[in-house]
Amino acid sequence: MRPATAMRDALLLLLAVASCLVSTSHAGTRSQDERKVSSMSQTAVSVKETRPAFPLRVSDNKRYLVDTKGRPFLVDGDSPWELAWQLTREEAEELLNNRQAKGFSALLVDVLPYSEWSPYLAERNRYGHGPFRTPGDFATPDEAYFAHLDWLIRAAGERGMLVMLVAADLGSDGEHPPASGAKQGMWHEQYLSNGVEKCYQYGRYLGSRYRSFPNVLWVLGGDRDPGDVTAHVEAMARGLEETDPGHLKTYHAGAKNGSTFFHEAPWCDLNMSYGYTEPYGFVLDDYRTQPTKPCFLGESGYEGEANDKRPGTPLRVRRQAYWALLSGACGHLYGSAAWTVQPNVWRKWLDSPGAQHMAHFGRFFRSIDWFRLAPDMKHEVLIGGLGQAGSPEFATCASIPDGSLAVCYLPTARAVTVDLSRLKGPVEAHWFDPTSGKTMDVAGSPFATAGMREFAPAEHNAAGDSDAVLVLQRAR
Repeated sequence: MRPATAMRDALLLLLAVASCLVSTSHAGTRSQDERKVSSMSQTAVSVKETRPAFPLRVSDNKRYLVDTKGRPFLVDGDSPWELAWQLTREEAEELLNNRQAKGFSALLVDVLPYSEWSPYLAERNRYGHGPFRTPGDFATPDEAYFAHLDWLIRAAGERGMLVMLVAADLGSDGEHPPASGAKQGMWHEQYLSNGVEKCYQYGRYLGSRYRSFPNVLWVLGGDRDPGDVTAHVEAMARGLEETDPGHLKTYHAGAKNGSTFFHEAPWCDLNMSYGYTEPYGFVLDDYRTQPTKPCFLGESGYEGEANDKRPGTPLRVRRQAYWALLSGACGHLYGSAAWTVQPNVWRKWLDSPGAQHMAHFGRFFRSIDWFRLAPDMKHEVLIGGLGQAGSPEFATCASIPDGSLAVCYLPTARAVTVDLSRLKGPVEAHWFDPTSGKTMDVAGSPFATAGMREFAPAEHNAAGDSDAVLVLQRAR
């Protein structure tokens, strides 16, 4: 969150994240469907895959992402926005190794310095290089600066991680400290001063440079609605699309879904859901939007921050993650107060409770066929004890249409009622603790699929909170 802006033994299988497979340039002239929608069948794809083969594509049903082998890719990311210039290579490797060990599959990173605390146009990386030889001029990229970004992307790829590159962060339109030099948002003023043509050429520069880097996904915008720079954003996207058609692209808006502005844009391949209300609402909005495109929770409350006057607790970031996946998202991005990656801050958050709980989150979903889950929008599986819609206590549920699996997230402990007739039996039931990664069988399980049954979790989980995950699956 930027200013003004976590079954059984088989289900706990640890998935090693290994080196990604390097692929060749994707600057061909294929049609949009050929370029971005995998032609490989996702039928019976094993979720025990350990090595994403980048680049990513949209699945056949356009609900999630797959690698070049057709294997589902869970977007399970962190948001170290300022990583490209705040750390040395040795420090960056420490951060990458930590995130790899926790199973994070993606990182959200700004290409250009975005600083709220110093003159951003004069910002340099730890090796003394700024992004442009003439500060703020998109036509003068500095080779040494981008060579370091090259290294960072490759280093992430070697660890099996996708890098979501924010091409030129527009910045929020809220208040900015005088030291930043930004009156109306980082880089927004430079979009205007550079003009549409330079934005287009900058997009072409980025696309040409990074089209052969397989583990890239492009993010246009940055914490802001396009507004008076809509033409500039479109031009930058066009430049990227012309030179790098093989990498997916999305838009990060101002605390709202990017689909609000660019859902039907031909360059926008998936939607980045964003907001500070409970994510199950606005993620489901993206899930329902037509034509169908994948969506992921790109930003909401960050651990250790309180931008919307609500504490960014580990419980909050857990709720957001589980709500998002069970509302149709193909993943989510975690964030913490270390999003600035400032030298005196970032290490303190590497092993925070929220980050550790996200490791359990990733292992849990990778151990099931998460990509086959569909939100229980009509409350036909979870029929009682849902809580008040719109509140932080609202429970969400998703199931596989064939009745083989249902997953329900309860943000607070309470008895809930499930219609077992919607599932194939006999049904094994157990509780998953999102704070410890441990499971506990429900007494009496497995159950016959004979109508309604009530389930109630323990009053507290291992962290002392009361959220829990109910897993119902056909007995093997």
